[in-house]
Amino acid sequence: MKTIRVRPVRIYGCCPAGLGLDDEFEIEGMRLENPRGSRICFLAVSQLPIGQGVWQLQSEDRFFSHVSCPGCIPGLERENRVVFLLGHADRWRLCQLVSEYLELSKDAGEPEAARQLAGEAIAHQKRGEYDEAARKTELALQELRRALRGREETDG
Repeated sequence: MKTIRVRPVRIYGCCPAGLGLDDEFEIEGMRLENPRGSRICFLAVSQLPIGQGVWQLQSEDRFFSHVSCPGCIPGLERENRVVFLLGHADRWRLCQLVSEYLELSKDAGEPEAARQLAGEAIAHQKRGEYDEAARKTELALQELRRALRGREETDG
């Protein structure tokens, strides 16, 4: 079975359990490991989609996924919720790059150059060429960042 890493990638409001973007833990088989001594929120862990999410990742049907805790302390003026990235430990760099690409593309749209590089990255992923997929995804991210900077310069 694959080792699955889990890390917060976005925090809306604040996490009452104190999770931060640098916290990280792993799922090995049926065990939750905490090799870095990171904080773990029981509510968030209980929301990890074991049936569909973790097992799909461990069976290699997918190599990354996003999941969100349900949010804490209802009735507050602002949302308190954490979005987690789950991914194969041996492809962790690619998982993080894809996650960042998906987030930035929401803000920047997808310029043609970035879309083309992302398509090439997906083709490499399908062939099992994960290092090359990571390289292409990194290039696609550079295109997205360039587009965001251009937008900020014209807006600002």
